[in-house]
Amino acid sequence: MVHPNGQAGEHGVVVTPRASAVVAFDGSDVVLTRQARYAADLVMLEIVKGGANPDEALRAAAQRELREEVGIIAARWDDLGLVYEIPSIVQIPVALFLARELRAVPTEPEDVESIVAVRMPFEAAVLAAARGELNDAVTAVALMRTAQWLKDNPA
Repeated sequence: MVHPNGQAGEHGVVVTPRASAVVAFDGSDVVLTRQARYAADLVMLEIVKGGANPDEALRAAAQRELREEVGIIAARWDDLGLVYEIPSIVQIPVALFLARELRAVPTEPEDVESIVAVRMPFEAAVLAAARGELNDAVTAVALMRTAQWLKDNPA
Protein backbone atom coordinates (compact mmCIF):
# COMPACT_ATOMS: atom_id res chain seq x y z
CA MET A 1 0.00 0.00 0.00
CA VAL A 2 1.09 3.57 -0.58
CA HIS A 3 0.22 6.25 2.00
CA PRO A 4 -1.23 9.58 0.83
CA ASN A 5 2.23 11.13 1.23
CA GLY A 6 3.72 8.60 -1.21
CA GLN A 7 5.49 6.42 1.38
CA ALA A 8 5.11 2.65 1.10
CA GLY A 9 3.61 0.78 4.07
CA GLU A 10 1.55 -2.14 5.22
CA HIS A 11 -1.95 -2.02 6.68
CA GLY A 12 -4.29 -4.66 7.95
CA VAL A 13 -7.97 -4.18 7.25
CA VAL A 14 -10.71 -5.81 9.30
CA VAL A 15 -13.89 -6.29 7.30
CA THR A 16 -16.82 -6.93 9.61
CA PRO A 17 -20.47 -7.50 8.74
CA ARG A 18 -22.60 -4.36 8.68
CA ALA A 19 -23.77 -3.48 12.19
CA SER A 20 -26.32 -1.35 14.00
CA ALA A 21 -26.41 0.19 17.46
CA VAL A 22 -29.42 1.53 19.36
CA VAL A 23 -29.89 4.10 22.08
CA ALA A 24 -33.07 2.87 23.79
CA PHE A 25 -34.44 6.09 25.30
CA ASP A 26 -37.32 5.76 27.76
CA GLY A 27 -38.56 8.98 29.35
CA SER A 28 -35.42 10.31 31.01
CA ASP A 29 -33.72 6.90 31.12
CA VAL A 30 -31.65 4.85 28.72
CA VAL A 31 -31.53 1.05 28.61
CA LEU A 32 -27.99 -0.27 28.28
CA THR A 33 -26.56 -3.78 28.20
CA ARG A 34 -23.96 -5.34 30.45
CA GLN A 35 -22.08 -8.13 28.73
CA ALA A 36 -18.67 -9.73 28.45
CA ARG A 37 -16.57 -8.60 25.50
CA TYR A 38 -14.03 -11.21 24.48
CA ALA A 39 -11.39 -9.08 22.72
CA ALA A 40 -11.19 -6.57 25.59
CA ASP A 41 -11.50 -9.30 28.25
CA LEU A 42 -13.94 -7.03 30.08
CA VAL A 43 -17.58 -6.86 31.07
CA MET A 44 -18.79 -3.68 29.38
CA LEU A 45 -21.78 -1.43 29.81
CA GLU A 46 -22.93 -0.29 26.37
CA ILE A 47 -25.89 0.39 24.12
CA VAL A 48 -27.56 -2.46 22.24
CA LYS A 49 -25.65 -3.37 19.10
CA GLY A 50 -25.06 -6.21 16.74
CA GLY A 51 -24.46 -7.37 13.21
CA ALA A 52 -26.95 -7.25 10.39
CA ASN A 53 -27.79 -10.29 8.32
CA PRO A 54 -26.61 -10.03 4.70
CA ASP A 55 -30.05 -9.11 3.31
CA GLU A 56 -31.26 -7.14 6.36
CA ALA A 57 -31.71 -3.37 6.40
CA LEU A 58 -29.71 -1.65 9.12
CA ARG A 59 -32.79 -0.30 10.93
CA ALA A 60 -34.37 -3.75 10.82
CA ALA A 61 -31.18 -5.17 12.33
CA ALA A 62 -31.34 -2.55 15.09
CA GLN A 63 -34.98 -3.42 15.78
CA ARG A 64 -34.15 -7.14 15.91
CA GLU A 65 -31.15 -6.64 18.22
CA LEU A 66 -33.18 -4.46 20.61
CA ARG A 67 -35.89 -7.12 20.83
CA GLU A 68 -33.46 -10.05 21.11
CA GLU A 69 -31.02 -8.56 23.62
CA VAL A 70 -33.20 -6.58 26.03
CA GLY A 71 -36.79 -7.46 25.09
CA ILE A 72 -37.83 -4.04 23.83
CA ILE A 73 -39.70 -2.84 20.76
CA ALA A 74 -39.99 0.84 19.90
CA ALA A 75 -42.68 2.83 18.09
CA ARG A 76 -40.35 5.72 17.14
CA TRP A 77 -37.02 5.37 15.36
CA ASP A 78 -34.59 8.09 14.37
CA ASP A 79 -31.36 7.77 12.40
CA LEU A 80 -28.27 9.12 14.19
CA GLY A 81 -25.86 8.49 11.32
CA LEU A 82 -22.75 6.35 11.03
CA VAL A 83 -19.69 6.01 13.25
CA TYR A 84 -16.39 4.37 12.45
CA GLU A 85 -15.01 2.34 15.36
CA ILE A 86 -11.34 2.27 14.32
CA PRO A 87 -11.16 3.81 10.83
CA SER A 88 -7.49 2.96 10.38
CA ILE A 89 -8.26 -0.79 10.37
CA VAL A 90 -12.04 -1.44 10.51
CA GLN A 91 -13.65 -0.83 7.15
CA ILE A 92 -17.40 -0.90 7.86
CA PRO A 93 -19.08 1.81 9.99
CA VAL A 94 -21.80 1.17 12.58
CA ALA A 95 -25.26 2.65 11.93
CA LEU A 96 -26.65 4.47 14.98
CA PHE A 97 -30.33 4.73 15.85
CA LEU A 98 -32.45 6.32 18.56
CA ALA A 99 -35.41 4.20 19.71
CA ARG A 100 -38.27 5.77 21.70
CA GLU A 101 -41.78 4.95 22.86
CA LEU A 102 -40.58 1.61 24.18
CA ARG A 103 -42.59 -1.46 25.07
CA ALA A 104 -41.36 -4.63 26.78
CA VAL A 105 -41.53 -8.01 25.01
CA PRO A 106 -39.79 -11.33 25.71
CA THR A 107 -36.06 -11.39 24.97
CA GLU A 108 -34.61 -13.73 22.35
CA PRO A 109 -30.87 -13.87 23.08
CA GLU A 110 -28.51 -15.92 20.96
CA ASP A 111 -27.14 -19.07 22.63
CA VAL A 112 -23.69 -17.48 23.12
CA GLU A 113 -25.03 -14.25 24.66
CA SER A 114 -25.32 -13.50 28.36
CA ILE A 115 -26.75 -9.99 28.50
CA VAL A 116 -28.20 -8.04 31.40
CA ALA A 117 -30.33 -4.96 30.71
CA VAL A 118 -29.34 -1.95 32.80
CA ARG A 119 -31.61 1.09 33.09
CA MET A 120 -30.02 4.37 34.10
CA PRO A 121 -30.80 8.06 33.80
CA PHE A 122 -29.79 9.29 30.34
CA GLU A 123 -27.88 12.27 31.70
CA ALA A 124 -25.90 9.96 34.02
CA ALA A 125 -25.00 7.76 31.04
CA VAL A 126 -23.80 10.77 29.02
CA LEU A 127 -21.75 11.97 31.99
CA ALA A 128 -20.30 8.46 32.52
CA ALA A 129 -19.23 8.35 28.86
CA ALA A 130 -17.66 11.82 29.11
CA ARG A 131 -15.76 10.79 32.25
CA GLY A 132 -14.49 7.57 30.74
CA GLU A 133 -16.64 5.33 32.92
CA LEU A 134 -18.40 3.94 29.82
CA ASN A 135 -15.50 2.97 27.58
CA ASP A 136 -17.23 1.64 24.49
CA ALA A 137 -16.59 4.12 21.67
CA VAL A 138 -19.83 3.43 19.79
CA THR A 139 -21.80 3.94 23.00
CA ALA A 140 -20.08 7.23 23.80
CA VAL A 141 -20.67 8.66 20.32
CA ALA A 142 -24.27 7.42 20.21
CA LEU A 143 -25.06 8.99 23.59
CA MET A 144 -23.48 12.28 22.52
CA ARG A 145 -25.44 12.29 19.26
CA THR A 146 -28.66 11.44 21.10
CA ALA A 147 -28.15 14.33 23.52
CA GLN A 148 -27.71 16.73 20.62
CA TRP A 149 -30.57 15.20 18.61
CA LEU A 150 -32.93 15.66 21.56
CA LYS A 151 -31.88 19.31 21.90
CA ASP A 152 -32.36 19.90 18.18
CA ASN A 153 -35.71 18.08 18.04
CA PRO A 154 -37.70 18.89 21.21
CA ALA A 155 -40.98 17.03 21.78
